[in-house]
Amino acid sequence: MAYAVSFSGPSFSADFVGLFTHQLQASALRPGEICLCITDTAWDPAYGAACMAAARALGAEAFLSTFAWNEEASPKALAALAGVADLIVYMTSQRLHYRGEIAEALARGARVLCCMEQPHVLHRLKADPDVKRRALAGARLLDVARKIRITSSAGTDLVMDKTGRGALANYGASDTPGHLDFWGLGAVQSAQLEGTTTGRLVLDIGDCCFHIGRFVESKTILEFDAGKLVAIEGGLDARLIRAELEAAGDGAMVAGHMAWGVDRRARWTQMITQTPNTGGGGADSESTYGAIQVEIGSNDDIGFKGRNRSRAHLGLCLRNASLYLDGAPIIEDGAFVPPDLA
Repeated sequence: MAYAVSFSGPSFSADFVGLFTHQLQASALRPGEICLCITDTAWDPAYGAACMAAARALGAEAFLSTFAWNEEASPKALAALAGVADLIVYMTSQRLHYRGEIAEALARGARVLCCMEQPHVLHRLKADPDVKRRALAGARLLDVARKIRITSSAGTDLVMDKTGRGALANYGASDTPGHLDFWGLGAVQSAQLEGTTTGRLVLDIGDCCFHIGRFVESKTILEFDAGKLVAIEGGLDARLIRAELEAAGDGAMVAGHMAWGVDRRARWTQMITQTPNTGGGGADSESTYGAIQVEIGSNDDIGFKGRNRSRAHLGLCLRNASLYLDGAPIIEDGAFVPPDLA
C-alpha cells in the first residue's frame, strides 16, 4: 500500500510558502531585490506560486516566468529576464545551469538557485549552516589540490588531476554574488582535467547509479585510461550503464567530475523509498555523508567549466571508499579524516 498521499492540489502552495521562505532567506534575498522565479508548463505550479509568494513576503519584487517544457527557453527572453534579476530560482525540466544567459547573470553578481527535487526531499534537505560549514571547509582543501586518488576495499584505485580547476561548495543556498547552487545538495565537487582520469572504479554491492535509479547488485568494474572509459565488466548493472552511455552518443565515454557528500540528513536509499512521492532526483545520493561520486559524461556546465559536452551525466556513488588529495587522506572507508570536515 502507499506510504502516504502525494503532494497535489492548489492548497499545497500555502504549506510550501514557508519552506521557500526559509530557502530564500538562506539565499540572502533582501527587500527591494528582484527575484525571478522560472518554471515550465510541465512542472508542478505549486513551486512557482510558493516561490513568488515567499519572495514577496520578504519584501522583494517577484516575477514568475513560465517556459514550454519541451522547447529550449528563448535565448532572447531568458537573457532579458536574467539580466535584471538579483536572485534567480528555476524549477524546470531544462538544465539552465548549462545556459550562457545564466552564466552572464552570475558574472554580473546575480545569485542562482536550482530547485528540482520533490517537496519532501526539499523539506528534509533545506539549507543548514552545518552543511554549509562542511561544504566550504572541504572546498578549500579541494580547491588547492592537484592530484585526487580514490580507492576502496572492493578494488577501486582511480587517479585524476584537477590542477587549475576550481572546487565547488554546494550547500543548497545561493547567498553570495555569482554563486549557483542546488536546493538539497550538500557536496564538494570539481571537474578533473580531461584526459587525466586513469585506473579502475569498482562499484560494490549497494553502491548506486542514481541517474538510472539503481543500486548495484553485483560488482561492476569500470576501467579508465587517459580520461576515457575503455571497459565495463559485470552483470546486469554493467549492461545498463553501458546502454545508457551508448544511447547518449558522442562524448559520453569520458570522466566528467568527482564529488563527495557532506550532509548527514541525506538518505542513501531515498531513490527507492516509498515516501509521499516515491524516489528522488539524486540529491540524497550525491549528498550522503562520506559518499564519493565519480560522474561520467558532461562537465561543461557553468560551475564545473569543463570541456566535455555530452547528453550523458551519469553519477556513480560509492560508500565506504577512500579519497586522498595530493596524498593526504580526506575520507577513509567512508569516514572523514580532517576534524573540520566531520
